[in-house]
Amino acid sequence: MEANNIPTPEELRQRIGLRKVFVWGARHDGYAACLVLRRHGINITSFIDSSLSLQGTQAFALSISLPRDFFKNHSAKGAFIVIASGFHADEIASECIRHGFQPQRDFVIQGELRHFNYQVDISGSCNLKCISCPRGNFDEHRGKGFMRAATYRQLLRKILQDDPYTGIITLYNWGEPLLNRELPEIVRITNEHQILSAISSNLSLKLDFEPVIAARPTWFRISTSGWGANYEVTHTGGKWNLLYDNVHRLKEYKERHHPEMLVEVFYHIYDHNRDDYLLWQALCDALGFVLRCRHAALAPLDNIEAIIEGRPVNARVEQTSSLQHLKVQEVMERAYNERDRPCYYERHLWITWDLNIAQCMEWYRPGLNLVEGSFLNVTPEEIIKAREESRFCADCKSKGIHRCYVVYSEEKLIHERQSIPLSKIGA
Repeated sequence: MEANNIPTPEELRQRIGLRKVFVWGARHDGYAACLVLRRHGINITSFIDSSLSLQGTQAFALSISLPRDFFKNHSAKGAFIVIASGFHADEIASECIRHGFQPQRDFVIQGELRHFNYQVDISGSCNLKCISCPRGNFDEHRGKGFMRAATYRQLLRKILQDDPYTGIITLYNWGEPLLNRELPEIVRITNEHQILSAISSNLSLKLDFEPVIAARPTWFRISTSGWGANYEVTHTGGKWNLLYDNVHRLKEYKERHHPEMLVEVFYHIYDHNRDDYLLWQALCDALGFVLRCRHAALAPLDNIEAIIEGRPVNARVEQTSSLQHLKVQEVMERAYNERDRPCYYERHLWITWDLNIAQCMEWYRPGLNLVEGSFLNVTPEEIIKAREESRFCADCKSKGIHRCYVVYSEEKLIHERQSIPLSKIGA
């Protein structure tokens, strides 16, 4: 995290030389890397990603290839890699080294070019009460409210001053961003500063979200967990017909206002909805959306800690656990075995709608902040020091909890367990 170890854009260009540049990671971290590089006069040739669901698709009109195909055709003599994967950066770095690419000389990790990824929760409220999410399974919450566009402009200017390699702002965490009526202006402000914007929505609400799409966000995720009545079990409070109509409306708005917008349907795999994946695959194929999936996780990490420590949990947490295809106990056994690996979340800041800096984007309990005071009044050095000296982080890592959601997101594990019809994710 030391600023003096970060190369200037000119130093990075000199390091690359005449080689072609490839970004490893074709999701929003990769999109951010692409924009940052372009902003500093560095064009990329294509993306690399191990996800089979992305093969045959494009991002920013650039192809996406599997690692094995990349290494078959390229060496460090003619290629330079920017690793833009949060969960698996250390694995990818090892793979690069195994193929003769040397750290710093032949590849860099995007996360090491900046202090933090910024998760700005512009909405302090959600319309659903999902049983797998703290909005539905926690009884205590931070105060409700919404970030104003004027406040967001101040925030973004400070982020770019502190972290000039920033390429994307994620406009959500535990809140539903479409509830913020100033979201269109927030997206426009982000675009003005040549930063990508990412939005994730349950899309099960009655409001006109066309102005949001007209503002041209970069990336739009739809969170779902089944088809028909199965969806309403775990997206608690959601209405299937409303979601279904809004998905088609999103396609219409995208074509009308922003055909380049990347739309991802993010599917949470439970025991009761595994076969529904086929229906979503057919719908995404018809609409031109990308379908990704992961084993449904129990959130937040506060609940994971309670379960492994044998403390009581409420009925909503118990119901989630009973529906999970990948149970907490198996996840934590795997996570504990890799507890010495890096924490993805150490380089993320969850900034709440009222400018607090929460301890972690995956822990939830109210009042759990990394530092006191408004983000606008805290220096990067103070934040870095608080993270590095955090006893809370040290305790989380000692238990392997920091690797829990990495396990839930592992696509290879979906194949191994045959959690969904494998032919539909490229097996």
